[in-house]
Amino acid sequence: MNYADIKFPDIQDGTGIRIALYVSGCHFHCPNCHNKSAWDKNFGKPFTDETIEYIINRFSENESYCEGLSLLGGEPLEFYNQEGLVKLTNKFKERYPNKDIWCWTGYDFDKDILNKMYKENKVTRKLLANIDIIVDGQFIPEKKMIDLIARGSYNQKKIDVQASIKTGKTVYLKFGDEHRYDGLTQKPKVILVKEFSKANPEESRFVPTQNVIEEYFESERGNKVFIPNQNLEKISAEGIKFKYKEEK
Repeated sequence: MNYADIKFPDIQDGTGIRIALYVSGCHFHCPNCHNKSAWDKNFGKPFTDETIEYIINRFSENESYCEGLSLLGGEPLEFYNQEGLVKLTNKFKERYPNKDIWCWTGYDFDKDILNKMYKENKVTRKLLANIDIIVDGQFIPEKKMIDLIARGSYNQKKIDVQASIKTGKTVYLKFGDEHRYDGLTQKPKVILVKEFSKANPEESRFVPTQNVIEEYFESERGNKVFIPNQNLEKISAEGIKFKYKEEK
């Protein structure tokens, strides 16, 4: 098993401040993947006992304000990654039983994990015994919204792993932003941004974020700069109609 990166502090992958492990290897190859280099299972560095100790110790140094461990990739649930993650999550839960572990996967939890991997593979059962939350589903560019909580496209679901194992049925949780897309009669709102040239600041136009978001991250090294237009965003949001009820 190899890993691509270890990030600390991480504030976007799960709740609170976390430490995040990005494993290497993924066969899904989602369009517009943000981490294509990690598709190759040989990318990055070998995941060793020393790597595990580094993660545990780094978390220990900041335990008082850190909420948990996040597993991303690549694909954590590729079978060649699972044994290494069992060792890591076992030690993490032994040391920090009240801290949570989140995992992101392209597999469908209900079909691929709970009703197949979990039943057929004892290593999967050991790994899932340590995981609290799974965010499942492949990234779909057509369902991308840039300010979703803890995922890139709104088809991805948040799952209570331990409750699902106990009941034998997938138990879904809410991210808290479902009103953005649940029951929409129109497509989700698109944030508009203002594009202008440093060379000619008077020349400007408003364009949809989804068309320029990748270019935005390159703008600091180029001449184009994109800034959100909150006024137009608010106007566009008011046109969205949806039906949404909280679960009782």
